[in-house]
Amino acid sequence: MSRISLVRDRLERADGLAAVLDAAYDAFEDILLAIRAHENPADGTFIPLVMAAASAAEGRNAIVFAPSLPSRRLHPASTRDEPPDPANVEDITAALAVLSELLATRLTDAAGSAPGHTDQTACYEAARAARDIHSLLTGSGL
Repeated sequence: MSRISLVRDRLERADGLAAVLDAAYDAFEDILLAIRAHENPADGTFIPLVMAAASAAEGRNAIVFAPSLPSRRLHPASTRDEPPDPANVEDITAALAVLSELLATRLTDAAGSAPGHTDQTACYEAARAARDIHSLLTGSGL
């Protein structure tokens, strides 16, 4: 199971606002790492990947302002011992599109149940960033 698969599984299983925010933060971080590892200016996917990376950074940064984000990680950070992500850009793009769609759904749901305005705003902004990533990687928003 790749890091992307592991973080997707964790996001699916996250229960409660704090767990969703913690998993979503890690998911955005893993999206950034995967994109950086597959950026190639000579490849036709370079521009969408760079734009998706910017959206991933925006999503991660939005979550940082959520008061319900735990001050201590609920899950250990990714390690180099974990299985690698898919090697080719088509497979990683597909995996990230699935992850970003899940992120958008979980964050939108979390926003609806968040107790405070700041948490709601952070979730909605991060969900928008996840939808942007999905659109960029699938070509549905270009």
